[in-house]
Amino acid sequence: MKLIDRYIINSFLWNFLGIIFICTIVFVVYMLIESYEDILSNAPSLYYVILYFVNSLPFLMVEVIPLAVAIAALLMVGNMARNYEIMALLTTGVSQLRIAMPLLVVALLISIGLFLFGELIVPGCQRRARYIEKAFIEGKGEEVITRTKDVFVKGKGNRFYLMKHYDALLKKMTRPVILETDSSGGKLRLKMVAQKAEFVKRQGEKSIWRFYGLKNWEYDEDGNLKKYQSFKQPVELPMEKELDKFLSYKKEPEEMNLWELKSYLRILRHRGENVSTYATDLHLKVSFPLAVILVMLICFSFASRMQIGNLVINFAQALILVVAYYALIAFTRAMGHNMVLPPLIAGWSGDFVFALIGIAIFKRNSI
Repeated sequence: MKLIDRYIINSFLWNFLGIIFICTIVFVVYMLIESYEDILSNAPSLYYVILYFVNSLPFLMVEVIPLAVAIAALLMVGNMARNYEIMALLTTGVSQLRIAMPLLVVALLISIGLFLFGELIVPGCQRRARYIEKAFIEGKGEEVITRTKDVFVKGKGNRFYLMKHYDALLKKMTRPVILETDSSGGKLRLKMVAQKAEFVKRQGEKSIWRFYGLKNWEYDEDGNLKKYQSFKQPVELPMEKELDKFLSYKKEPEEMNLWELKSYLRILRHRGENVSTYATDLHLKVSFPLAVILVMLICFSFASRMQIGNLVINFAQALILVVAYYALIAFTRAMGHNMVLPPLIAGWSGDFVFALIGIAIFKRNSI
């Protein structure tokens, strides 16, 4: 079986990589068509065009991974079934679950890799892609958005910047709230609230900002208040050097990793704001990579019974189910964003439903 396991894994991976390569080409062509008019009218340098495409691809690839796994499994296992290799293994006493085991292990590894890729690579790439798109592809310059609402930006270390508005052209904050937490993110160390703030100048590795109506709270290691100050006069304080650029646009959920999203949710709840959108996407960050295993189980069940007569029907049924998963995820995400469903149910219902479907189909086809 070790030889057969290697054969199954190698065959699947070659199909999988081939499909990923095709998807990459399709996405590049799609982005070229979408950005064609902006590129012609604003004439960004080739460097920024390439940088935009390179940074946009990771998020798109993450979204298509379950579909790529499905097609690769259908092609590989279907080919084994048509060549009676599956039947030969079954007649020698090898169970269908044992045949599927190497593929399920690969699916688990892809699922873990997808989660880590989505945490470590995608958020940074999405931030850069969005900035390049606004600043250079759409020709808005480095002052990406002149006025941004409901800003949340993570600064250096454990510092967070929240504000009602930020004017990138005038470099002014409206009702800024600056929070600094401990390393675990659970306890406040510093809180600053002001009516407004404006950029003054750059000074070495810092930028100087003038705060109006500033109130300052400092906390000890246990989270207890140790100092409070209220300033009637404007106060100039050193901030991060590139803070004005960081504040130029609001982060979307896909531009934050799991830890940043959790911290953001904690802060929003503390302020009494609606968290349904971010809470739903937080659950989806974990549930979506697990869909790879479910997709593999479903597609293996269909493909292992493929013969010449039912080839097209089984292939189509499996793909329809995979597309239905994407449709269900989109539907439940929208329901979660609009507070129709609790975020936990909205984020996990797709996986739960398709886990039941996958187990039922696998059992039926194993008989």
